[in-house]
Amino acid sequence: MYKKLAVTGFFLLCSLLSAAAQQRDSLRLLPPSPSVEAGEPIGEVESDLVTMRRGSDNNSMVLEVAGFGITLSGLTDERLKQRDSLIRRSRVNLILLGARETGLNILTGVDYGAYPDGTEDFFDIRAGKSFHFSTLLAGLDCELGKRRRFGFSTGLQYTVDNYRLSDNSITLRREQGMITPEPLDEKADKSKLRITSLGIPLNFSYQAARHLDLSLSGYFDFTMGANSIYKKPKVKSSLSGVNAFRFSVGGAVTYYRIGVYVRYSVTPLFASDAGPKVRPMSIGLFCRF
Repeated sequence: MYKKLAVTGFFLLCSLLSAAAQQRDSLRLLPPSPSVEAGEPIGEVESDLVTMRRGSDNNSMVLEVAGFGITLSGLTDERLKQRDSLIRRSRVNLILLGARETGLNILTGVDYGAYPDGTEDFFDIRAGKSFHFSTLLAGLDCELGKRRRFGFSTGLQYTVDNYRLSDNSITLRREQGMITPEPLDEKADKSKLRITSLGIPLNFSYQAARHLDLSLSGYFDFTMGANSIYKKPKVKSSLSGVNAFRFSVGGAVTYYRIGVYVRYSVTPLFASDAGPKVRPMSIGLFCRF
């Protein structure tokens, strides 16, 4: 390897440095002293014009051409660290299709107080069949602190919540301002409520250890659509009465950007006096891209 570098350096520098040597001789200057890093000659590359010597740290070599010393060496681990420390990484970065939640919906605090006897429990759901999905479409991520262990991110998030009804012989309708169960002519394969929303998450994260992150989030979601759906055949109907705005809080633990999350809706799912009082919670897998 050293010989190849020496030959390459010789052909690139010979013409310029030999001219400098001739000018030095014509002016009767004293020849410059060898490099202080120069040691014993290496191999057979040694002449009046070119000499290759071993460096003082044994990890480099000194190529002397016409009395001028050129030190050649690879990047050691220490020098790599020094180089990396000079690279200034931006603290603010654009995120596209970033954090993603995939989990199950669970109902908490269910209260049918405004409903007559015989109609309660119609909004019981199958937790294993009620899915939550959200993804950050676009946003900004900001690293904070001298060591960049704290972070803040926000953006625009798209969310889909499916609530699979336990009773597949009913669907949901709103009559006289209240969401009520409506019996089907025959049992469907599935009956559910689907809500889609756009929101603005505020996420604060802390790097507790290498590759281990803890985060707390607040979600401000605006309902885009709510539909009662049953199959088969598929019948989809718009359902009013779902809160137009919902605020939720959550947290996540990730290792190598993959972990678990929990998300709890502080705002009830349905508007006041429009449906049962219920605050959904979601738990599942969290991925940060």
